[in-house]
Amino acid sequence: MRYTRLSAALLIGLALAACKAADPSAAEAPAAQAAAPAAAAPAKPVADPKQTAEAAFAALRKRVPDFERLGYEHLVGDLDGDGIDDVVVAYGEGTPDAQMATLKKWAAILSRADGPLLLPAADTADDCVYLDRIEQGKLYLQVPDICTAARPKTREYLTYAWNGKTLAKVAGESADARVRQRLGALADAFARKDKQAILRAFKFPIPLGTVPVQGTPLGDEAERNNDRIDQAMAERHFDSLFPAQRLADYALLLGQVRALEPKPDQEGGETVYGQRQQGAETEWFELRIDWDPDEDRDEGNEELIQARIEVSGGIGKDVKAEAKTLGEVLKREEDSRRVYEEMRLFLIDGELRIQLPNGAG
Repeated sequence: MRYTRLSAALLIGLALAACKAADPSAAEAPAAQAAAPAAAAPAKPVADPKQTAEAAFAALRKRVPDFERLGYEHLVGDLDGDGIDDVVVAYGEGTPDAQMATLKKWAAILSRADGPLLLPAADTADDCVYLDRIEQGKLYLQVPDICTAARPKTREYLTYAWNGKTLAKVAGESADARVRQRLGALADAFARKDKQAILRAFKFPIPLGTVPVQGTPLGDEAERNNDRIDQAMAERHFDSLFPAQRLADYALLLGQVRALEPKPDQEGGETVYGQRQQGAETEWFELRIDWDPDEDRDEGNEELIQARIEVSGGIGKDVKAEAKTLGEVLKREEDSRRVYEEMRLFLIDGELRIQLPNGAG
C-alpha cells in the first residue's frame, strides 16, 4: 500500500483508538472529570460586628472628625439586602465649647468590597434622632420632643429603607397615631383570643406580685419558680392571667374605643368618651392618654414610660359617659349596673405593655 499523509494519519488514529480500547481508564477519565462535582466555593467569612463598626467610624470621621465628643450610639445590621452588615451612627452636635449635645444627627455607612461607603445626609430628620433598631432591612428611628431632656419622650417614629441608591424615609408615625394603631391591633388580638399576640404585650419574666394570679395554677407554678412568670408558663396557664370575664371585657372595651379620637383635656392629657344604646340601657366608654405619667418618675423605674393609657366602660340606665370631675366619675359608677374591668397600658419603646389590675397601682 502506498503511504500518503492521509493514510498515515488514519493508521495513527486507528492505533490510538486501539490503545484506548485496551485501557478503559483512558476513556473514562474525561467522563469522570465531567461527572465530578465542582468544588464548593469557600464560605464567605462573617465579619466581626466590632470591626465593621470601627471601619464605619473611620469613614464617618472624614465628614465629622469629632463625632464621639458629645456622645454617640450605633446599630449594626444589613440595610441594603446584600447579606453584609452595615452601620448607622447617631452622634451629638453642639457648639465648640458645649459639654452636652443640643442636636443629635445620624449617618449610614454601607459595607462595600472596596471599603465603607458613607451615604450622603439626605431625607433625614436632622434635628434630633434616637436609634431604635435595624430589622428585616429597615432602619427604625425615634424623634424626641426635646433633644436635651433627661427623659425625652418620642413624638414621631420613622422608618427608612434602601431604594437602590440611598436610605429613604418610607413611613412616619406620630406618637398619638402609634397608640391608636397599637390599640387597634390589640383589639383584634383580643377579639380572636390570640394568646401569642396578647402575651407579646407583656415583658417576661413577670414578677409574681405584679399580676393578679395568686391562688391560680399560674400563681402556684410561679411560686415554685422564684416568684417569676416566664412566657411558657403564661402560655400554659393563659386562663389564669385572663379569666373569661376579663378577656371579654378587654375585647369589648378595645373594640369600642379603637375608633375614638381623644382630644386635649384640662389635666394635660387626652380624653374621649363614647356611648351606645343597648336596649333600655346605655353602654359607656372612656379612653384617656396621659403623656407624662407619674409612673415614669417612680423610684426604681428603669424604663422610659412614654404614656399611660386607660380604657374603662360600663353599662346602666340613664348613665352619662362624660365624667370630668371626681364627683361625676363616682356618679357614673353609681348609675352603672356593671362597671367593666378597667384596662391600663403603658407605651414603652413604641409598644403597648398591659398592666393588669393589682399592678396598676
